[in-house]
This record gives sequence, structure tokens and C-alpha cells, in this order.
Amino acid sequence: MNKLMEKVLCAECRSIHPYDIHTEQVTREWNGNTYSFNKRIAICRNCGQRVTVPGLDDLNETEFEIKCRTVNDYIQIEEIRNILEKYDIDKRPLSKVLGLGEHTIENYLKGQLPNKRYSDMLKRILVSSAYLMKMYEKNHDKLNKHTAEKLGNKLEYYKNINSHNSTIESVALYILNSKYEITNMSLQKLLYYVEAFAQVLLNVQIFNNRCEAWMYGPVYPKIYEKYKSFGNSQITVDTIDLSEILSDDIRKLIDFVLNQFAIYNAVTLKDFSHSEAPWINAHVGYGEKEHCTEAITHEAIEEYFSEMHKKYNLSTVKGVKNYISSLGVV
Repeated sequence: MNKLMEKVLCAECRSIHPYDIHTEQVTREWNGNTYSFNKRIAICRNCGQRVTVPGLDDLNETEFEIKCRTVNDYIQIEEIRNILEKYDIDKRPLSKVLGLGEHTIENYLKGQLPNKRYSDMLKRILVSSAYLMKMYEKNHDKLNKHTAEKLGNKLEYYKNINSHNSTIESVALYILNSKYEITNMSLQKLLYYVEAFAQVLLNVQIFNNRCEAWMYGPVYPKIYEKYKSFGNSQITVDTIDLSEILSDDIRKLIDFVLNQFAIYNAVTLKDFSHSEAPWINAHVGYGEKEHCTEAITHEAIEEYFSEMHKKYNLSTVKGVKNYISSLGVV
């Protein structure tokens, strides 16, 4: 709840008192339909009468609007703000590039409800830069040169981070489209475990890419470079359906790995890998803080995790939990 005053003037008591928030069900109309809504009301603690709390009506209006937009699958005002932030564009240029009236986005931010078609269009560009690219190619001449170049560069940036021209890029995007918050550091470790589990559970090497024993654990340099602009922050990419690119077996394996390992933060995943022979052996001769680019080979990964599979049965949740426990990190 937004921060409200702790005490207000009660008209009945004629003095200032604290209050309690209760709810009452009311019926209201929105976009031609009627909805029930639990409205917040403030009750004076001293006399039990309703009191006026500054900001409470605004809070009720906002919550009612959010509820109705959610029920009817309309874009939220906050999501429109997220579009502006994602593409680093102002309201009027966005209106122009979408082929709308110059003040349309500004009006939507003030509370005007877009029609369903425009709402769906906005929801789509929020999750798909490729869709906005199509609008940009059609309408970029409506923007001034500076704004057109700026948006064009931003769309090229998103085109790069959403590209999937190799298996490892597709797997990375699948991981980044999961429910977990993934940073570049944690992504590297999750890719490493996907490769390891694919070798021992599916008997395949799904990546041809080089894995290196960096200071903070296994890293695939190509993927690291692709997402390094995010630093230590969560990586956000477009929502992409990879079901026709990654087989059912691979997607099930990735989900299994994520469910067991993505629940840990990047530092913990790093500590796991530092307790495992593939990284330890590749990092021999390097100091703790020294940069190392020695390869962690497929053979080293297969040898170690095959032995762990025999010992713990890594095809089961219990087996993976026992394996993780054996590392002595958590």
C-alpha cells in the first residue's frame, strides 16, 4: 500500500486520531461492464466512524483500474512506462513509430484506455523487440534523425541479445525465458550444468562451444560477451518460443537442471563449480584472483559427472540434492 498518514482528523471526534483500514464490497462500472470491488475505507479507532485519509481514494482508483485491466487483458499503465524505459524512447516518438496520434501514448499514461487492438499491440512490443522493429522499419521516417538512429541502435542491440543461431544461444534464451532471475554469472553455471547433465543423462554433447575455467567458475566466452552489458543485473530478453528449435528431451532436461540449480544465486553456483574436479583441474597453477582461460573439456565434464551419476543417480531430484549436499557449500 502507498504510504498514508498514520493519524487524521476525525469529523465526529473533532480531533486527530489513528485509524484502521477495512474493506467494503462495492459495485462499479468500467468500460461498459459492472465489477465488484473491495474498496478500502478508513475507520477512526476512537469512535468507529469513517474518516477521510488523503491518498486513499487515489489508491482505490488505481487498484480498481489494475484489476479491471487484468481481468480484461488490457495493458497496464505501468507496462507502458516499462516500454518507454526498455526502448529508451519518449512518449511522442513512440506514438509516431507505432503509427498513432502524436499524443496517444501520453494520453494512455494519463489513464485513457486504449482500444483492445492498440492494447494488444503495446503488450506485444513490450515482450517482442522484433515486432517493434517491423513498426520501426515502416515508420522511422516520421522521427527526427537523432531519435530514429537512437531507437534503431536500441533495436539492433535487442536483435543481438535475442538471436539464437546456435544450440548454446537457444539454450541460453530458454533459460532466460524461465521463471528464474538469471544474471550473466549464473547463466554461465547453468549452461555448464545443462551440458554436464546432457552428457550423463542423454549421452549427447549439445554444445560445441569452448568452456573456460575463469576466476568465478565455468564460462562460455561467446555467451558471456553477448550478455556482458547487463553486468551483475538480471538479464531480460524477449519472450521467445523455442519449442521448434529445442527437442522435448532437451527442454525437459533444461527444466530439470533449472529446478535443481537455478534456485541458488550466482555466488553459490560459483562455489559449487569450485568444488568440482573439471574446474579445479583446469584452474591448476592459477591464483584465486588470477584470470584463467584454460578449457574445461567435454571429456573432463563427462568423466566427472558420470562418476557422480553412478554414485548419486543424477536423474532423480533426491540424487541431485544428495550430490549438491556432498559439495559442502550449502
